[in-house]
Amino acid sequence: MWVSLPQDVRGKLRSLFNIPRSANVVVTDGRVETDGTTHEDLKALTTEKMQKYLGDTSTDFHKLFDKVVAKVIEELNTPKVTVGKVDIVPPIVSNVTVTPIVPEIKKKRGRPARTNA
Repeated sequence: MWVSLPQDVRGKLRSLFNIPRSANVVVTDGRVETDGTTHEDLKALTTEKMQKYLGDTSTDFHKLFDKVVAKVIEELNTPKVTVGKVDIVPPIVSNVTVTPIVPEIKKKRGRPARTNA
């Protein structure tokens, strides 16, 4: 599950929770088997640390981990501008204008159909 996370998310999680990397990176046929983080290293990621980071009192490790990953992804995707010691998050403004699609009505060409009256 750890290796399936994007590399930037794993890096951010490592720095947030002080997760060490005690093994070598293993790549087989262009696929990353392990990034050097072992099961022993991941023991640094505790429920208490995730609760503190999220401000959540839940005790389910998997739910907390999912919430932490979602928050880290959101932080990585939100642009920040640093002015002095203050981070400013600019509002997301969309420049896309939506125009409704109006179907084109084609005029019939030629002579009108003959009707028997």
